Amino acid sequence: MEHLAPHHNKFEWQKPFYEALAEANPDKLTEKVAEAEGAIFPRFQLLEQSFEGAEERHALHDASNTLLALKREVLRFPYGRTA
Repeated sequence: MEHLAPHHNKFEWQKPFYEALAEANPDKLTEKVAEAEGAIFPRFQLLEQSFEGAEERHALHDASNTLLALKREVLRFPYGRTA
């Protein structure tokens, strides 16, 4: 997860990602996570079509896993439950 260190803030999607990580208010966190996902996932899709960008793809993967953990542990999103 060293790709997520703040001093590596060299990709545009990292700004909303770090804002989500820093948000302490759960009401605002939902919005911040959505903004980060909105920046991360289109970039991830674009890079999946390329042979370049391995470092960024790895950082995107780490960031998406971190956001998923935030959603499950902090926001208590109901993943894995059936209706």
